[in-house]
Amino acid sequence: MKKNRRNFIKQAGAAAGIAATSSWLPNIQVKANDLTENLEEEVLPTPAQKAWMDLGFGLFVHFGINTYYDREWSDGTLDPIKFNPTQLDTDQWCRAAKAAGMKYIIPVCKHHDGFCLWDTKYTDYSVNATPFKKDVLAEVANSAHKHGLKLGVYYSLWDRNNLLHDTNEPAYVDWMKLQLEELLTNYGEITELWFDGFWKKQQHGWSKKISDEAGENIAKDASENRDEKFIKAWRAEGAYRWQMDHVYQFVKELQPNCMVMNTPTTAYQGLPLHPVDIRSGEKYTDVKKDRKIWPWLGKDIYLPLQVETTLSASGNKKFPSGNWFWHENDKSVKSKETILDYLATTKKMQANLLLNAGPSTAGKLRPEDEKVLMSLQD
Repeated sequence: MKKNRRNFIKQAGAAAGIAATSSWLPNIQVKANDLTENLEEEVLPTPAQKAWMDLGFGLFVHFGINTYYDREWSDGTLDPIKFNPTQLDTDQWCRAAKAAGMKYIIPVCKHHDGFCLWDTKYTDYSVNATPFKKDVLAEVANSAHKHGLKLGVYYSLWDRNNLLHDTNEPAYVDWMKLQLEELLTNYGEITELWFDGFWKKQQHGWSKKISDEAGENIAKDASENRDEKFIKAWRAEGAYRWQMDHVYQFVKELQPNCMVMNTPTTAYQGLPLHPVDIRSGEKYTDVKKDRKIWPWLGKDIYLPLQVETTLSASGNKKFPSGNWFWHENDKSVKSKETILDYLATTKKMQANLLLNAGPSTAGKLRPEDEKVLMSLQD
């Protein structure tokens, strides 16, 4: 793949209202609703946000070192010798996504274990240390372009393989910026940059004791005061320790129209970890009120929502509603009707839906996933 150093793709056109277009969701009629709070007519999405909202439906792909060890999470010590997708078929991933009506694809480029799916110069814990050797992200980028899909990337802030994460925060952020520059300059236009794993640098603001791996548990009795306390804690500690204001500006220098998201964990779904352009509502599979207008830098801004869930229907103790990575004994898959319900829900919430699939060790989507994706527009 020819590298395109700092080739910024300009987004054109003016914002045309707050509701995302729904050409990706045929034959579903939705009545007007009042699901937004504090919505003022003059506070609209930016053109770049509107372009992202118009994508509507995307494919999330969990594929990495965990795929080869029957794990959902790992600690950065798994031997990369097992990573060898001899039948890698990113065309299949993108072909199924396109058939489903999806318009973008986001592979997990680095999960919390630190294993990198791309040809990075800044760690040995990557595809370069495997028998496979090839740059998986480059393969996805090529297939996405071929099938007319936009490309996004998921990048975990937490890195359990890099000792700098726990010993030298400024040096770690400098290292992280080198990796982000690779991701944002070598693969063309990146429509979304999804950060995860922030909680390792935020020890206060939680309403309950946090776990080492997943932050606070699923929210119960959430209140507005609880949410405000959490956002303030993020700005007072997490954003400072991650240097997130600086990192955000760095991203925008490289790709001005890339939508930045920072997952607040499932305990605080939909809250913005400023500075961001979009918000995460992981596992929002039922219609909920969703606040679109948030204060930032002395004014109100519009922050659209992305809802993430997975095709697997039967998970483990940590993820009982479905696995994210592939597991040989998991043949479960959500039905076409369930997925169409998810699409209707996200449309009502004026949100995008990002639906996950976990390719197998061979590098191909599960037959169950491919079949249901191919059926969505029948």
